[in-house]
Amino acid sequence: MQQKSTLVAIIGVAVFIGVLIYSTHKNSTSPTANALTQELLAIQNNIPTEAGKKNFLKQSNNLTQRVDAELVDLDSQIISCDANVDGIASGAGTVSGSCIDSNLISAQSVKGKFMGGQCCSAMTDTKEYHEHLEKLQAYKSMPDIQLDPMHTPVEMAKMWVDYDKNTTLTPAEQKIYDDAYAISKEKPCCCKCWHYYTNEGIAKKMIKDGQYNSKQIADYWDNSDICGA
Repeated sequence: MQQKSTLVAIIGVAVFIGVLIYSTHKNSTSPTANALTQELLAIQNNIPTEAGKKNFLKQSNNLTQRVDAELVDLDSQIISCDANVDGIASGAGTVSGSCIDSNLISAQSVKGKFMGGQCCSAMTDTKEYHEHLEKLQAYKSMPDIQLDPMHTPVEMAKMWVDYDKNTTLTPAEQKIYDDAYAISKEKPCCCKCWHYYTNEGIAKKMIKDGQYNSKQIADYWDNSDICGA
């Protein structure tokens, strides 16, 4: 009987110690975890587009881990699959959203931002992005070319979209374009958005100036990929 009482007492002490340890651990970690969540939520709330917010949510693993500042910056640009940027360029209109989120984006909500990327999926690693930026430096002698497509000024995008609309290639020039299109992995872009027509306009200018061949144009397109991961 005494042995049974002793065993019960030991079990009781063990349970008490277990509860005490759990309580201490919970109290020591919860405030930290909660503070991190609040910090990440504040960053997410400052991102202007719904697509950017969703990308950040994925990158932060549902607000449980910090996100590289460069990715936050990319999340904070204009993420749109609209075919033109007139609505944003006017300063008072809208552009459509993207494959990530289709909500309209007002010009006022993204004032001062660049036309960006990650329109198909969130980027989680910037290694390839930086490799592309380095390769695009080969084209820096061309005036008004976008060398960081993830940060394309709205006015530059509009200029190239308009150039594309207003420029017709000769049959010989079209052959150069078609050859570039055939060998490019990305083409001007994966969908016919503002970036597609910007890159198409740039390619037409490259051909008109006679400075770049089909392979160089295809390489430019492939290193201008902005879709995301």
